[in-house]
Amino acid sequence: MATTERVWGIDIGQCALKALELVSTQGQISIGGFEIIEHPRILSQMNSPERERAINVALEQFLTRNDISKASVVVSIPGQSGFTRFVKLPPVEEKQVPEIVRFEAEQQIPFSINEVIWRWQSFRDPDSPDIEVGIFAMKRSDVWETLHRFEDAGVTVDIVQMSPLALYNFMEFDGQVVDNGATLLVDVGADKTDIVVADGPRIWTRTLQLGGNNFTEVLVKAFKLDFNKAEKLKRAAGTSKYARQVFQAMRPVFAELTQEIQRSVGYYTSLHRESRFRRVVAIGNGFRLPGLQKYIEQNLGIPVVRIDSYEKLSPSPASNAPAFTENILSFAVAYGLALQGLGVTQVQTNLLPSESARHRLWDRKRPRFAAAAAVILIAVGMWTWRANADSNTLKTQRAGLASAGSVIGKYNKLRKEYKKYDGQDKAKEKDVLQYKEMMGYRDFMPTLTYLISESIEKTATDQGLMTLEGRDDLMKIKRSQRRVIMIASQTMTYKDDLSGVKKEQLKAGFTGGVVPPKSNESMSGPRTGRYERDAEREFRDYRGRGPKTVAKKTEKKPAGQRGYLVYISGSVPLPYAEAVQFIGTNLKHKLGELAEKFPSVEVTLSVSEVQPGKPLVPDTVIGVRGGRDDYRGRTNTSGQQGDIVLDPLTGEYAGADSRFFIGWKVLIKGTGLPKDDKDSSISKTGGTR
Repeated sequence: MATTERVWGIDIGQCALKALELVSTQGQISIGGFEIIEHPRILSQMNSPERERAINVALEQFLTRNDISKASVVVSIPGQSGFTRFVKLPPVEEKQVPEIVRFEAEQQIPFSINEVIWRWQSFRDPDSPDIEVGIFAMKRSDVWETLHRFEDAGVTVDIVQMSPLALYNFMEFDGQVVDNGATLLVDVGADKTDIVVADGPRIWTRTLQLGGNNFTEVLVKAFKLDFNKAEKLKRAAGTSKYARQVFQAMRPVFAELTQEIQRSVGYYTSLHRESRFRRVVAIGNGFRLPGLQKYIEQNLGIPVVRIDSYEKLSPSPASNAPAFTENILSFAVAYGLALQGLGVTQVQTNLLPSESARHRLWDRKRPRFAAAAAVILIAVGMWTWRANADSNTLKTQRAGLASAGSVIGKYNKLRKEYKKYDGQDKAKEKDVLQYKEMMGYRDFMPTLTYLISESIEKTATDQGLMTLEGRDDLMKIKRSQRRVIMIASQTMTYKDDLSGVKKEQLKAGFTGGVVPPKSNESMSGPRTGRYERDAEREFRDYRGRGPKTVAKKTEKKPAGQRGYLVYISGSVPLPYAEAVQFIGTNLKHKLGELAEKFPSVEVTLSVSEVQPGKPLVPDTVIGVRGGRDDYRGRTNTSGQQGDIVLDPLTGEYAGADSRFFIGWKVLIKGTGLPKDDKDSSISKTGGTR
């Protein structure tokens, strides 16, 4: 009897949940089922709770319509926060490769190795003796966020893969890769565009922050419509009587998308000068827009092929269904995921956390353990029967019974003595718990620091280019359009009671507005303010109190809302009007939105202030002093003289950047103790909470 293997690939996008089931029977792969469940609104238009509810509803509908109990499940994670890098290894023995790869991963991945889940895979060119490895990494928090959604719905996930790598697996398996050059895949989604290059054994990926929503947003501004009506107008653009005006309004987005694709092609060919692009594979609902395929083809000078069928699948009723053929541009990621689940793809890395993989391995072995347990029970039953038989024999031996009775008497006496002293030292137990509580909040400050860093990363979409490696790409973006944040100072001041701190008091911490850095200080350098001086003075006072004062402070807990006043200042290269929205709305609220996931942190208030920069005075001369990267302005024709503020990374004039100052009021919530301490008998009998 032929064995059948089933795999579901599930891709949760901004507009809909897309799922595709592949069935493999004797090497023949066909489509067993598919689902496309649209969200009520685009996820990026919802707040965090609404977004989670929409995803949960889509998963519930999918599970209601499909039985996945006998199938493997492979899910995707968006690629914008992922990391892909190919490294050529020196000639070494095979057993030394893992150690060298780990060293390269620690050097290449721009995060701590403990913060990411990373995997690697070797790729060999038959015509070359070199070994090339691909290193793929994703933040651990992003992977667990995706897994928790499926676990809450009762779905066991077997493989986790990044969307761009799933697209590569689809392209390579389905015969979309040319043999005599490089193939470029462009997947235009709702809020992003994934670019994947397949060039022999080499892979390269990039995610653009452009998508179908950008076309909709220009229609919102041009025709004064709400987002939903503009979306309907975009989808019907080809048949609308206002087609000319619609496409005229969307033309800047056409040009920007094409320019970013050209920039990606140029960057890749600068790294691999021997490569030549022969084909562009177009997928994603964005290519439903009439004229987009032709526009990109004319500007790139490379043939663009839009996918309208899958080449390597056996015919089946599902593959011929009108709903599937109509949405075939949307299923490429789910297709690539399911192919990996069947084990027929080039990239086989799995970003499933190790602890989760061990749990699934245990689930698979559970039936064997159940059978072993049954055998043990039978053995124990036979042993019990034998023990009873031996006991009956012992009844005839009074001397042995008397000895056993003596042992039992001693045991009962010891039990009584134990109960006599048990529970008499509750005061000491309370002291122990108090000392534990002193260390209960050691994770609060790392959490707060993480929230600040994560809010900046999620707000500033170009922040990842703020490195020496990404500097060239960063400078290709016009400075006034860069969505980056440069931090000049960051302060955190602890207060016993923040209940009286209102908006005015919090904003008073700005000390009259944003203070620009000194001339000999870089935009991202440290700067000490009033709050650091207050903190230093408080530390000196605390250090001189002595043991008795410290003990009293430990015993008396503050009655108010304790927490921190957090301030950061810096600059953004955006013009003043855009900077106000970027900082005063996006960044200011992002910290509070992220903090909702952490029960120990609560952001109750935030304020901000933005000031415009100063344009460069005409005829200013910028030179190098002392042979070092120490830039200084010289006297200009207007008679002005002074230092010129330059970007330390790019060397550009940065004095025109908008300056900002943000303050947050952050409360410490909860007890700070681990769960096992809170539930212990010490807490239940009067220990400090």
